[in-house]
Amino acid sequence: MHYDLDIVKKELFDYCKDRWIALQGKSFIRHDAKGEPLYFKNIDDVSKYIKIYNARTIYATAAVYSNIKYLRISRYTPFFDIDTKIDKWELAVEAAKIIVDALEKEGVKESVYIIWSGEGMHVRINENALPKNIDPLLASKVIVNYILKKTNTELEKLVNKSQGDLKVENLIDDKRLFTAPLSLHRNLEYVAICLSTKDLNNFSLEWARPENFKHNISWRNYVENEIETLCKIAIKEFDTKVVTITKNSEMKPQSLKIGRFQIMGLLQAARYYVLHNDSDKAKSFGINRAIFYAWAKHYGKSYSSTKGHKAGVASEQTLEQKIKNVAGEEVYIDDKTGFFIIGNKPNFPKDFDKEIKDKINAIYPFEEAWRAAVEYVSSFSRETLLDQRKFFEKVYLPVRDNFEKILKKEGLSQFLEKTE
Repeated sequence: MHYDLDIVKKELFDYCKDRWIALQGKSFIRHDAKGEPLYFKNIDDVSKYIKIYNARTIYATAAVYSNIKYLRISRYTPFFDIDTKIDKWELAVEAAKIIVDALEKEGVKESVYIIWSGEGMHVRINENALPKNIDPLLASKVIVNYILKKTNTELEKLVNKSQGDLKVENLIDDKRLFTAPLSLHRNLEYVAICLSTKDLNNFSLEWARPENFKHNISWRNYVENEIETLCKIAIKEFDTKVVTITKNSEMKPQSLKIGRFQIMGLLQAARYYVLHNDSDKAKSFGINRAIFYAWAKHYGKSYSSTKGHKAGVASEQTLEQKIKNVAGEEVYIDDKTGFFIIGNKPNFPKDFDKEIKDKINAIYPFEEAWRAAVEYVSSFSRETLLDQRKFFEKVYLPVRDNFEKILKKEGLSQFLEKTE
């Protein structure tokens, strides 16, 4: 019903026009049935796509394309990502104020707007304010870096005050997705509303309630070339490395590599899926094995999958369960749910989504990574997939630090080269 509202359809279509979109429901969709990048062709596609793909949340690329099919970037929306927990939303507002104030001091005022994303904020700059003679991705990256450097001391105080729950990041890259205005949050009952910079002093969570949201169309405002001077200063004074402000830390380059824990979980899930064709249990198996190998590495020979370990996994299994050999590995299975267990705790698909899927998706589209992982795992013999040692040595080890090897189409290595 929300996406049938005229104002919602208009704002989403106008904002997402010429952007590559993604839809989040039970699955994450970025391509149509033909494998082409998904985008809105007309205003009615908004509610139409929500129904077709059974989706809840709409994301769009920060990049604006002259040709979406070939992903030719013509413009880019610079943004500052402010992430926190819902009960500390006021700190996100304070962080946004600091960034907005810094931008105003640099002469950037009329082209700035705020998006409340549901559990944090984005300070965004209208892409039309960037100079036309500078690469938009480079310009966006250095501008965000420069302002974060200027505001580092103030922001770090807020981060420490939040006890690490607040994070302010530069997430600029060529495939970056962010929440589209008036999209529903994927989990929380909030709408991603747009605020003007003047709205920050009065904002409350009630503004983002779906049944009575308060939305400002200030994202449309800009002054052409307003950010040109700041951009030139930033290019001269700051490099293009991505920076992150975290608790008690200096500004440091952010790694865009997928972690070993996520790679192990992804490949183990793909392994189970190839052998048994069950996606939910594949997720359970994937997170279960990722946890097991992480603890096995930490505790070494003292670790046992059946006895638990002395710190992170309970020493006794008390759920209704049985031990079973799955793909050459001994694992506990919960009789009631059918999911795998470690430390007396069932590993649910949502656990995989939180620890594996979401973290990969922040770096590279998970749907593409999953497709590539299944294809990669499928290239090995059934004998290898059913053998614990062979899987670890032949399937996992060769790609644990080079996952880009198995990605097809615009591989991750090429992606990373563009963004680092």
